Amino acid sequence: MKEQVIHIDGYRVRINTWGETYLPTIVCLHGLGNSSLSFIEIGEELKSVYHMVSIDLPGHGGSEAFKSQEYSMTGMVGWLHGVLADLGVSRFYFLAHSYGADIALHYMKEYGSSVIRTILIDGGYTTKKSFYEIVDGLAQNLDWKWPNINSVEKEVHYTSESFSVFEYPNVKAFLENEEAKASEWSALKRKASEDYVKEVDGKIKLIATPEVATAAIRSMAQSPIRDLYQELDSEKITLLVATLPEEFSVINEGLLEDVKRLSDITIKYIEDTTHMLHWDDREAVLGEIRLKFK
Repeated sequence: MKEQVIHIDGYRVRINTWGETYLPTIVCLHGLGNSSLSFIEIGEELKSVYHMVSIDLPGHGGSEAFKSQEYSMTGMVGWLHGVLADLGVSRFYFLAHSYGADIALHYMKEYGSSVIRTILIDGGYTTKKSFYEIVDGLAQNLDWKWPNINSVEKEVHYTSESFSVFEYPNVKAFLENEEAKASEWSALKRKASEDYVKEVDGKIKLIATPEVATAAIRSMAQSPIRDLYQELDSEKITLLVATLPEEFSVINEGLLEDVKRLSDITIKYIEDTTHMLHWDDREAVLGEIRLKFK
């Protein structure tokens, strides 16, 4: 693995890469709160056959945070295009998780000819308006135990609170919790986990701040993902969907109705996986890469 730092429009950007540059390139975009090293196991596995380019999104890992207004999808696409141009990457495959999946689809709308194929990892299918309506309906049931996030402002508040209260007394306690959540733990997952936190006043906190997280939420709400589907080449895209927790399946199925109605994107459910699907079932993701990225 090689670490590289560049500057785009005055902002520091960190990139981690695996494999030689002459190999087919896979550009990896991580989810909200994570870092480029969330793909470390996949990078290590594929470095002999692909050039893996994993980018820290602004305000994550080793990349400098934007001013909030620059987190618009237009701003993110422009920033990513600048990063790839600086790296000399012009034709590539996309492997994108969660928030990164939304960015990848918006990028494809503008620069679709640059993207050979795309694999979305449990992302790129959450249109916020639909999400709020589905959750609001579910929240009317007495046995629904999750917050009623039925508006942008409520999601912004919930996200801000979640990122603010994320705190551990030390690295050891944080890593013990990460290991307990993981279906399979490894030294590489440990390295990746350490990469998205930092020490602040003696406590372990997320590198991504509440301001960064809420700016991302607002940008996704302002640029509905379902508006893109009919403008994209569906044959290029595979969506891998997590199945846990089971009570979220009704939300996912409601959201996927837009995908099925407006596109011919290939949808595959990966059993017994959470939102960190590529950690829970690495082999399933590797299998899709080997099948589609050739």
